[in-house]
Amino acid sequence: MIEVFTGDAFLAREALLHEAQLQGLAPRFLPPEPGVVAQEASGGLFGPSGALVDLREVTEGEWKPLREVLEKLPQDALVLLLDPRPTAARSKWYGEHARKRDNPTPAPRELAQWVTNRARLYELKLPAAVANFLGGLIGGKGSYENPAYGLEALDQELRKLTLLDPPLTLEKVQAVVALEPPLSGFDLVRAVTEGKATAAFKHLQNQMERGEDPIRTLGALSWQYSKLARAWAYLQEKPLLGEGEAAGLLGMHPFAAKQTLALAKQASSHAVKAALQTLLEAEQSAKTGGDPRLALERAVSGLLALAAKR
Repeated sequence: MIEVFTGDAFLAREALLHEAQLQGLAPRFLPPEPGVVAQEASGGLFGPSGALVDLREVTEGEWKPLREVLEKLPQDALVLLLDPRPTAARSKWYGEHARKRDNPTPAPRELAQWVTNRARLYELKLPAAVANFLGGLIGGKGSYENPAYGLEALDQELRKLTLLDPPLTLEKVQAVVALEPPLSGFDLVRAVTEGKATAAFKHLQNQMERGEDPIRTLGALSWQYSKLARAWAYLQEKPLLGEGEAAGLLGMHPFAAKQTLALAKQASSHAVKAALQTLLEAEQSAKTGGDPRLALERAVSGLLALAAKR
């Protein structure tokens, strides 16, 4: 039997190792070498054995000979494959030859609950404010996209919290957590939409002093304004839209959705469209030879000018 574990790299690896434990297999991953996998999985005098194979870095050239070996294994051979992001070709093959076990990264609105459940494994009791704070640190990014900034990093922070004396307050947790909140530009967006020029440029200066890439900051602003535009559109259809439903529609954490809704209620259709156009022109300038920092500063000035016309 061949089982493939897909989805979030951290969750998929954990699920695979748990299955290996249930099957009595050693928690040892093999490289995708056909000969080694065939030998481990085929068994011997004492019956079939099993193999754990890590395919995260496998190339299509390496996959082809391995696939041929897997297809020739006896039916009672057990192979557990770790393949968080399989190619379309491998996914098709898995559909015909393997049992697929997907382990998706929790959606942003589900991260706080994931943190709470995970904390229980370490006998940690987290207040809701702490769970929400920790869940917002990775912004729904999977461990495959950035292992140092996904669920695995979050799990390491939870392990660290076991060393603190209870009760765990938000202040205590914020003081020891190494992860920084993902760049969202929200504070900058809020200052801009409220027309607070001094605060807006202070946030901008802080980001530049931290070494943030101006183009990345522009991207974060564009992302936040696109969420704002969608929130505004949803509010036109449903004025009493709540943060929970908005979180699902926008793909955001409920706390972030609540803040976005608050901004959207203050915005007009013209202001949102003009802001998106301003950011589009700034990104085009920054990415086509213009000074990225100057383009960012001009974008912020333009957004503040729009806010002043309300």
